[in-house]
Amino acid sequence: MAGEDGGGRAEGVVVGIDIGGTKTALLATDAATGRDLGTDRSPTPHDAGPEAMIDRLVEATAALLAQVDRRPEELAGLGVAVPGMVDTRTGRVKQAGNLAGWIDIPLRDILSHRLGVSVFVDEDAAVAALGEKWRGCAREMDDFVFLALGTGIGAGIMVGGRPYRGFHHAAGELGNLVVGREFLGQERNGVGNLAALIGGRTIRARAKELIGEELSAADVIERALQDKALAPIAAEVVDLVAMAVIALAAVLDPEAVIFGGGTAEAGALLVEPVRERIAAELPAPPALMHAVLGADAQLHGAVFGALWQIDPDLALREEHR
Repeated sequence: MAGEDGGGRAEGVVVGIDIGGTKTALLATDAATGRDLGTDRSPTPHDAGPEAMIDRLVEATAALLAQVDRRPEELAGLGVAVPGMVDTRTGRVKQAGNLAGWIDIPLRDILSHRLGVSVFVDEDAAVAALGEKWRGCAREMDDFVFLALGTGIGAGIMVGGRPYRGFHHAAGELGNLVVGREFLGQERNGVGNLAALIGGRTIRARAKELIGEELSAADVIERALQDKALAPIAAEVVDLVAMAVIALAAVLDPEAVIFGGGTAEAGALLVEPVRERIAAELPAPPALMHAVLGADAQLHGAVFGALWQIDPDLALREEHR
């Protein structure tokens, strides 16, 4: 096992962890070969608090190593995708809106001390962008955005082939976008207007109120073709996602915007009408595409981040494999 000083080695197993709003997933990958060994998923205990959550991450990592028939001392590094703002220089989670009590948590140091390996921690949309750059549809791109449409709304921004995080490490917090003058100054429980309007929980709650059924955001968009009661919700989602893409394009001019997250599982029913709307507003619209890695984009990005933390040369080798 690597030392507690955070060092690592280019052998053994790296584990990527994606802490999502509803589920937590893990992926074990052989550090030397880049071969994926196994995965595990479980519900996210978002009300458990950071201490209990970290205990579960440590236990889940040990369980996954046993599942893929590897010893605990073969763990070489860990990568974690967190739904919130992260200071990547220190590995501290500044805040994670969907996780109770996650304010200024030194997650990297805690996990490194508990597991004795180097640990990479970053915001989930940025990690997903890393995943699509490494193993997905953005392999040949240097300037693109991963648009995460799920429980929250986020954007992983890649500029010059590397993540852009901003001065406050808040670049890509797209859920804070205020989409109309009438919304300025309103209390929204600490989240921005876009997240409050089209976050996954909001869409599910509106659908339940209208038709009495529990539907995912993607299901709402799909069912809206036949169910007129759901059509206004779907249309609002499309309009607001289009406005978000227009804002991203106006500021960043990316080559592409890659759609990921639970809402993006609606596929062409979401992307095609968004494409039509932005075409009328932008002289040079970005390409719109689906994440090739789907819900696993964060997992692969977390593994890549762990490899980079161990040995940048190893990570670059994998990037060009």
